[in-house]
Amino acid sequence: MAPVELPRAAPLGSPIGLGSRLSHFRARWASFAALGAAFILCGAIAFGSLVGATVASVWMNGVMMILAGAAEIGMGVHMKNWARLILLCAAGALLLIAGMLCVLNPLLAAVALTLCLGAGLCATGLVRIYVASQMGADTPWRVAVLSGLVTFMLGVIIIASWPVNSRYVLGLFLAIDLALYGVALSVLAFQLRARHRLEP
Repeated sequence: MAPVELPRAAPLGSPIGLGSRLSHFRARWASFAALGAAFILCGAIAFGSLVGATVASVWMNGVMMILAGAAEIGMGVHMKNWARLILLCAAGALLLIAGMLCVLNPLLAAVALTLCLGAGLCATGLVRIYVASQMGADTPWRVAVLSGLVTFMLGVIIIASWPVNSRYVLGLFLAIDLALYGVALSVLAFQLRARHRLEP
């Protein structure tokens, strides 16, 4: 009796599998377009109410801090070393307190978060400028310096207007992020649509 040869599965990462996945994404370009439009709409709503967007972003950060603090305390309780137990539980308790402050009084927490954002942008800009100064002459060091200067100046502007601007800065960043992500998804959707129409 002759042996029966079973069909072999296509290996992972084969061109056929990759092509079918790409065509699957191209066929669903409308879903990406709808998602992009939704993000752009959310960004427009956030632009229309920057204070509300600031409260929403601070509230979400607070929820994440509470979850992270609870998880850290949970890990600390299971530590057999007393030093690690105390350290993890203390860090988790600080996260819980900060998270509860963000949830209970988002506008007050936004004051501290805005200051941290400005200081972080200043520090990031200085680091980028330093890294650019270490780059060779055949590298795009001027672009890196310009990027560092823009980031640093943005941090200076935020700190200079603090704490008055703490009611809308975080909401403005959230609105810009939502709008840009929506635009990126929309561009991707139209590119997928164009390639899908070219397929036989």
